[in-house]
Amino acid sequence: MSDVFRMGLLDGALDPAMGDLVDAAWGVAPLAGDGAGHGSAIARCVLEHAPRARLAVAQIFVDGREATVDAVLDGLHWLIGQRVQLINMSFGMATASPRLAQACGDAARAGVVLVASAPARGARVFPAAFGDCIAVTGDARCAPGEVSWLDTPAADFGTHALVEPGRPERGGGASIATARMSGLIGAMLSAGTPAARVRESLRRAAVHVGAERRHA
Repeated sequence: MSDVFRMGLLDGALDPAMGDLVDAAWGVAPLAGDGAGHGSAIARCVLEHAPRARLAVAQIFVDGREATVDAVLDGLHWLIGQRVQLINMSFGMATASPRLAQACGDAARAGVVLVASAPARGARVFPAAFGDCIAVTGDARCAPGEVSWLDTPAADFGTHALVEPGRPERGGGASIATARMSGLIGAMLSAGTPAARVRESLRRAAVHVGAERRHA
């Protein structure tokens, strides 16, 4: 059995220069880059915390940040077939899909850890709101590498949300926080933490407990 940690990205295309980090790719042009650079930013933030991970990239976003449920399902099932240990889903859909819930359940039963973006407040989004997913949002209290245990209706955990610490103009948000969390969890799994104990390990590692309080 290989000791290589394999992580799945359900997102947009990656920059061609990142091809050496990718073991497998699926989609229209998964290594052709994307105009917004979202997929590449997600990959870099994941690898910042799990530098030894090998990537399997399922391209579900082609033009912009919209994807159909069918595209998400196809990409998710492909990643499960690639035997990844974790799948990062840095996106959220407003409407629940029973088929997506079933697919997330299939992944979890296969031992895959699912990490998905969630809003800090407001309505729940999917797949993060499904019980088989770890719902993650940004938390300004957290430095890179730190975790908060939020336990709110929308999100389970939070972490640093900027692409580049101290440079908000470079972008950030829940999708970046999710990628960073996936990297942190990937490092845990690589170190021997069982998938079933990831949530407990995150709670123990949390430097902040409870929702972030924002003042006007």
